[in-house]
Amino acid sequence: MYRVLMLFVLLISGIKPVMADDAMTSGLICPCECAMVISTCDCTTAIQVKKEITQMKENGFSENQIFSALQAEYGKEILVNPEKTGSISLWAGGISLTILFVFLGYIFTRKPKKEIIPDMTRYEQRFEEEYRDFISGKEKK
Repeated sequence: MYRVLMLFVLLISGIKPVMADDAMTSGLICPCECAMVISTCDCTTAIQVKKEITQMKENGFSENQIFSALQAEYGKEILVNPEKTGSISLWAGGISLTILFVFLGYIFTRKPKKEIIPDMTRYEQRFEEEYRDFISGKEKK
């Protein structure tokens, strides 16, 4: 009797029931209106998805293949954390904006060079002479 019991336990321990485990279904969102995680959802849609996962596992699908098949059937919205796309365009936009702000900052903060107006006193004297001529011309009228 002891041998039969040991043999029974040994045979049972070798049999692995293939079921949709919580580790896999906790990464999926129920595609119905409830929007719960499939591992905690008890609606009919979640039960159907769990059955599909179990069937795929029985047919020898890997975890990545199962996720791909579910995405093809229900869309990317079924994943809790979908892959992010477009990160290169965000980087390019950020770098171009940074270059633009640095350029604008340089333009607005630079000081005018004294070499542009070589002799400021000469221009000041000329301005005063022309101003006096202008005022004296108005007084003569």
